[in-house]
Amino acid sequence: MNTFTHICKSAIRKLFATSLLLFALDGCNPKNTDPVDVYEYFPLEIGRFAVYDVKEEVYSTGQANPVIKTWQEKDKVENVSEDDSGVFTYTFSRSTRSSATEYWTKAKEYKVHRYPDKILTNIDNQTFFSMVFPVDTRISWNGNTYNNRDAENYHYEDVNMPGSVGSQTFDRTLRVVERNDSSVINRYIGIKQYGLGVGLISDNQTSFEYCQDDACIGSGKIDSGVRKARTIIEHGVE
Repeated sequence: MNTFTHICKSAIRKLFATSLLLFALDGCNPKNTDPVDVYEYFPLEIGRFAVYDVKEEVYSTGQANPVIKTWQEKDKVENVSEDDSGVFTYTFSRSTRSSATEYWTKAKEYKVHRYPDKILTNIDNQTFFSMVFPVDTRISWNGNTYNNRDAENYHYEDVNMPGSVGSQTFDRTLRVVERNDSSVINRYIGIKQYGLGVGLISDNQTSFEYCQDDACIGSGKIDSGVRKARTIIEHGVE
């Protein structure tokens, strides 16, 4: 084999190996690189609705098992108004029913205020700083800025990642971690997941106090508290 032929074959092998590496690296990256309108993680328009399965577990001191309740909730945008500064306020209705075979009963109304840089949710006379824009995993904000509760530093995780809730899959999701504190005596978790073009797809809230007696401290035995989960089962525009 002459020197020229050897050099050519070596170059071809290197080119082939490089192509395989680039192909493999490309497979590690998300295929959908289209620009994302982050406001669509909290889409707001009259008639938009979402239906959720809700499960609540209530633990009480001295009770061996929690009291478990299940029901459904439907949130729907009923109307919208705009103030002089250009802030839009959307009024939601929340209806409930004990099962899918029952009729909906309106339980309450709440409001969502959309600013250019944030979303505020006012429910049960408490205003929560739900989202901040632009969306960035490197920033955090106090979700209780606009109420009198203790400060809670919210932050984003898993932005623009695929996600699933039950049997439903979503191409792009993000999570707002409101709280994630654990110790040998308690556990506090608040995590909301949003789907692009859908809105809230799951909401998990946990507030547990663990047994602190000498015989059981550190065992993870729940002494009291509540765990509540909302998971989307239907959404659209009416």
